[in-house]
Amino acid sequence: MAHETITKGRHSELLAQTALLANGWSVSEPVAPEPFDLVVRAPGTTDWQTVQIKSARVRGDRNGEIVCYARKNNGKPYDKQDCDKFIAVLNGEVFMFDNREISEYWVGADSIDAKWTRLSTGIESLQSVITNNEAEAI
Repeated sequence: MAHETITKGRHSELLAQTALLANGWSVSEPVAPEPFDLVVRAPGTTDWQTVQIKSARVRGDRNGEIVCYARKNNGKPYDKQDCDKFIAVLNGEVFMFDNREISEYWVGADSIDAKWTRLSTGIESLQSVITNNEAEAI
């Protein structure tokens, strides 16, 4: 069996892919190792962006604040050449936000939806994306 850290990381990656697909994004994984986990394209756009996926944690010692650690294996923060966006997975929920080239992203539970974009993992999200794109095409 894979190490717990590897299993947790892969689980987060699969949840992120599920959420992106459910929200109409195009998703691609690199074949060779890269500093990013996915290449994605938002619905209705032609620009591809790179995404690094991380597991987030609730910090009980910090009034329940949520933190996403964004350091590479060498301890340095990801820069914009490494990835454009982050996806943080917290207890099965998926959130996306821009890379600001810092090593930790903090958000209060009460302001997470204002600061990070929540992505539903339910396939019903895809139907609303398709309907909206069809309406825009008319």
